[in-house]
Amino acid sequence: MPVIDADGHVEEDGAQLVEALDPELRPLAPTTRREDDGRITILVEGRPWRPKYAFPRGAQTHTAAGGEYRAGGRDPRVRLEVLDSEGIDAAVLYPSMGFLFGLYEDATVAAALCAAYDDWLAAYCAADPTRLIGMALLPQQDPALAVAELERAVNRHGFAGGVMRPNRIGSRTVDDVAFDPLWAAACELDVPIVLHEAYTGSGIHTLGADRVHSYTGGHVLSHPFEQMTAMLAVTLAGVFERHPTLRLGFFEAGCSWAPYWVERIEEHYELSPADFAGGDPEGMLPRRAWLTFEVDERAMPATAELGWADRICFASDYPHYDAVFPGAVKTVRERGLPPELESKVLGENALAFYGDRLARLMAGGAR
Repeated sequence: MPVIDADGHVEEDGAQLVEALDPELRPLAPTTRREDDGRITILVEGRPWRPKYAFPRGAQTHTAAGGEYRAGGRDPRVRLEVLDSEGIDAAVLYPSMGFLFGLYEDATVAAALCAAYDDWLAAYCAADPTRLIGMALLPQQDPALAVAELERAVNRHGFAGGVMRPNRIGSRTVDDVAFDPLWAAACELDVPIVLHEAYTGSGIHTLGADRVHSYTGGHVLSHPFEQMTAMLAVTLAGVFERHPTLRLGFFEAGCSWAPYWVERIEEHYELSPADFAGGDPEGMLPRRAWLTFEVDERAMPATAELGWADRICFASDYPHYDAVFPGAVKTVRERGLPPELESKVLGENALAFYGDRLARLMAGGAR
């Protein structure tokens, strides 16, 4: 069984993304402005933007604690060396800065930025398309544009699926019926959609942001609670029942919360079944939802035993500063997991989630 990094990241070249835009849209792209006092202001859609809290490491989020820059996020040749050194056969790749495109109010600009990112990622993956696998960044401000970009990126670039945030973007939450065409398109293409949480305090609506006063507080809250809220929302809305082959990932939040949360959701069907548009959800979520785990997450084996053994995937989170590197795969192998579970979490479950397309790509088949 190959080792698959189900959730790695890249470091986008912002200048290249802007250059790829229609000249009329470039002034609205993320840019900087030097003020009279020498300070730099970041502009998003032409508006001054500043995160609520300073990001840890600031702009050095891809620099390890020892000060070493993790160049594999930008340079695919270095990334392939990283995969070799870690013992990873293939990495499915997600954005970094691109997760901030949810700040955009104009869906047309957001869609252009997502398309520019997806084209840049395709060029990155071309260094070895059997090992570097892209996920399409979707402009969720407009579900119709999200459908178009998913279809374009999968059909043109051979990407393995699409990614959006679990947050409220453009006044919509992920259970909005307007996303039904996106779920249907994913089913038709036989690719998954991943809900992936990212930067907290960025200005994107984040659960609990009004209750904490630091980046740490927001980060602790936002990742699991945004995913828990999204999972509850799509369950109540009957999304899985309306789209029987849809595969959804709830990534970047660990996995230990899932057994408690699903049990709580299922208990509430007994209390108020009319609130569940899809009927009784008992046993449904561990069949249809996939998770990633932190490599040293102590409760992961217990989560597996509680019905999630076939739905938990390995994620390196490389090149982010808080990722375990070097030694992510080594850390998992040294945990002493049962061989069957180790095989599942390091590769088998990711192959099931991403489906036949990933298997074909890794085998060198047509994109």
